[in-house]
Amino acid sequence: MIRIGRSTDNHVILYSAVVSRHHVELRRTDDRWEIVNLGANGTYLDGKRITQVPVEDGVVIRLARSGPNVQIHLSAKAAESSRAMTGEKTLAQRITPKITDIQAAVAEGAGANEDLDRELVPVTNVPASEEETPSKLLSKQSTIAETDPPSNSLQPNPCCLPHQQSELLFCPTCGQPLRPLETVGKYQIVKFLEQRGTVIDYLGWRDGQTVILRSPNPEMQQPDHMTVYGQMLKALLPLEHPGLAAVLDVFSVENRPYLVLEPIYGKNLEEWVATNGPVPLPQAIAWMVQICHVLHYLHRQTPVLVHQAIQPLHLVRRTRALESYDIVVTGLALGKNYEPPSEFPSTSYAAPEQPQQISPAVDLYALGPTLVYLLTGQSPNQFYAHREQGFRFYPEYIPGLPSEVATVVRKLTQPDPGDRYSSALEVSKALQQILMTAS
Repeated sequence: MIRIGRSTDNHVILYSAVVSRHHVELRRTDDRWEIVNLGANGTYLDGKRITQVPVEDGVVIRLARSGPNVQIHLSAKAAESSRAMTGEKTLAQRITPKITDIQAAVAEGAGANEDLDRELVPVTNVPASEEETPSKLLSKQSTIAETDPPSNSLQPNPCCLPHQQSELLFCPTCGQPLRPLETVGKYQIVKFLEQRGTVIDYLGWRDGQTVILRSPNPEMQQPDHMTVYGQMLKALLPLEHPGLAAVLDVFSVENRPYLVLEPIYGKNLEEWVATNGPVPLPQAIAWMVQICHVLHYLHRQTPVLVHQAIQPLHLVRRTRALESYDIVVTGLALGKNYEPPSEFPSTSYAAPEQPQQISPAVDLYALGPTLVYLLTGQSPNQFYAHREQGFRFYPEYIPGLPSEVATVVRKLTQPDPGDRYSSALEVSKALQQILMTAS
């Protein structure tokens, strides 16, 4: 097996913002080789997206629609014919992965790829090993300004050179990125974090500060969609709430808008529950009340901002609590999603009317399955069923769930948006009443 991607444990390493950490594999099966796509942005053959196809001698595949081309030969003799096409080796090609890393990657096989990709912590959550104190020194811009086209103008300092082949992202002496993928506006893209639906998150750097760069995926958007996203970013710029990642900057490059966010350090609640088990009722309600207050703040904006993806994955418990908030709501949608987010199957956290109808009610619906997950540690999927009211979420049948909690969750998950609570503030009051009654 030969693996191609951005991570240094690949056999072929390609540094590109559109290439996944583990993007494609060439697998030997019996007497033939196959191309197997692993990347979120896809692998293309003759302009068509592929999943798994046999290798033909001399075939050229493209990693993502705008990524590098790779030609594959089945023998050394055949490869000689294209030797003239070979250019200079890139920095990525000059880095030699550790033999133990390659052996481990080969031993784990394709099944390990999902876990390896998920260690890139989602949205604005940055791994603790890269922790630094975020600041708001970056000035906010009042409008989306066109900047210079991308370039790779950052020159490494002499102190960076000894660390170029290490696994560090930043020079321990000067703090400059060691291997920036590219320059976008005034920011260096350090690494790809995740693709969620139609949105891509990158870890960025500027003037000694790490940031999160969020932008719509250009391969999945029409030019008019980009314009809509850009308009939406203007509405996000004034947001300021301790339960949200701070918006530091907004800019656009070649009609592609970028949102610059404060990094949030900590674990999302999906990871927290997986590590610590179900959350005690008082703690779960305290966290849900914080989330309700954030949603109330968003829903009161002009125009109204709807999160559209409330779930434990996008609720991060800060390593260091800020004011009275230790939960940060991340993953705020950039305008109305033009297709259903991939992490939202119909029987999960999404309201039945989503994404055809976007309103604050879809956020309120998601609070119900989220609370059930915190209290039980089990996926909400198993609590949907065909019963007396047809197919819906039935909290009253969840073993061990207090009846007063089931009552609140049942109202949150009513199929008709008009039958749910009228606001996130009303939900907060109902949840706090449960604790008052219990005490």
